[in-house]
Amino acid sequence: MGNKRLIGLIGICLLALASLGAADLDTIVDQSKQNSSTIQLIELSKQNSDLSVAMGEVQETTGIEVSGDLSYKDGALVSSGKDSLLLSPSVVITLPNDGKTKITVGADSISRSLTNDNFWSADPSVGISHTITFGDSGDILSDLQLAKQKLEIDQTYRQRIYDFESSIYTKISEIVTYEMNLLNAEKDILIQKTKIDNALKLKTTAVGSSTFRNMELELAKLENSKSSIQQKLVMAKTQYMQLTGMEWDGVGSIRQADLSFAFMPTGDTTVITAALELEIAKEELALRQRNTVISGNSRTVPSLTVGGSTGLSYTEAIATTLFYELGAQALYSANNFTTGASVNLDISDSGAITPSLTISGSWRNNPTIANDVLEIQSLQNNITIAGIDYQEAMLDYQINANQLEADILSHQLETEQFEQTAVYRQQVLDEALQAFAKGLITQTEVDQARLDAELTTYERTIYALEALVLENRAKALQL
Repeated sequence: MGNKRLIGLIGICLLALASLGAADLDTIVDQSKQNSSTIQLIELSKQNSDLSVAMGEVQETTGIEVSGDLSYKDGALVSSGKDSLLLSPSVVITLPNDGKTKITVGADSISRSLTNDNFWSADPSVGISHTITFGDSGDILSDLQLAKQKLEIDQTYRQRIYDFESSIYTKISEIVTYEMNLLNAEKDILIQKTKIDNALKLKTTAVGSSTFRNMELELAKLENSKSSIQQKLVMAKTQYMQLTGMEWDGVGSIRQADLSFAFMPTGDTTVITAALELEIAKEELALRQRNTVISGNSRTVPSLTVGGSTGLSYTEAIATTLFYELGAQALYSANNFTTGASVNLDISDSGAITPSLTISGSWRNNPTIANDVLEIQSLQNNITIAGIDYQEAMLDYQINANQLEADILSHQLETEQFEQTAVYRQQVLDEALQAFAKGLITQTEVDQARLDAELTTYERTIYALEALVLENRAKALQL
């Protein structure tokens, strides 16, 4: 009877092993990603983050602004004493360069009499201005922040994908472990039942004796253990369904994991972003120290704005008059003062030139100097904090990398020992078959040896899944 029971157990084991060929692991992972709402959220989050970065990188194009006024003036209100229409058109073109070059084309006023005497006047002009900044106005800081943002987005995305894959590997490993434990529990139960049957047949114990009760108690413990494993297996399969969107149908071929982890002296992305954060803190301090407070939190670096203009003034009335105007100006702003100069030349139609020179300047004190000192001290503290964070990030990377290397080595050693055990189990089975053929051992002993050899497939699957989890840990530390 015991032989039949154990043979039935082996049949169950082989049936379970056959289910392991249902689908290869890569197919399961790919299908799980397609079914998972978690992956969909990860992808959408990545797309939104990429759009945010793209908006920050969009280059400005040439700006064109057109404006103008059209008004009616009663004759009593204009010098000509005639009802007139006045037009003031303007076109401003801003070029997308560092100096924000502006070209302005327009007229202060174009006036036309509404009577038939052809009284009219116009003041068209063309002007250009360009600003030169002496120092960084924040471009370096923006570049550092953008680089850090890109790294963090990519790292977060890849880490979440690796975590999702590892969760599948871990859940499958958990299910396979429960299946293997369930078969072992069933084997122990059958062996215990065989012991009880043999003890009664051989009359080494009697029903109701203390020995018999102890044997029954051990059997009850084994059955309770089996029931516990069954419940855990059902729960693990339900969680697998929730995680992957698929019913558990076993796992087939599993690719070999790449465990060739190499320690990076510069650290992983976390360390690099910490280094960028330190550079950002330094740049914020440097920018604050060389910039001037204008109003509130608005700051600027020293700058020089230069420009020039040309225009004419034409009037056709009782007599025609024509004047030309040429102008150039420059304005320098730095710290607490501004200074500027402009030169204008008025040229009449007769060739007479009337030059004019204007010099301007302003100065203001800094009413927030005490606050500025505290703000600079705060920025200096930020540098110190960022430096400590960088050192801690590098230390954490070294610890994690060392732990991973130790875990990989331990896994490789355990796998080598397991393969030796697998060879040993096969040898035991071969020897058992030979001994059974000679009548030296029972069928039960042969079946136990066969079961041990077959369960090796479960253990090999578990080791392969553990290796894939280690591979994802290595990938995360090499981002």
